[in-house]
Amino acid sequence: MKYVLATTERVVRWYVFDPKTVSTTTYSLSEVLDLNIVPIAGDKATAKLWAQEMGLKTWRYVRL
Repeated sequence: MKYVLATTERVVRWYVFDPKTVSTTTYSLSEVLDLNIVPIAGDKATAKLWAQEMGLKTWRYVRL
């Protein structure tokens, strides 16, 4: 299974960032799930690590 990070809002937006340089200031949000720009984690632990490195307090895992 693969995972992407999304917001917890009723209208879900997607976190776009470079997994090599994850930080609290290097991400943006996309209104569309474009798998060309949204990083895909190989497991939930990696996705959680990314979210923590971005300083997120809440997020949603979406399994692909």
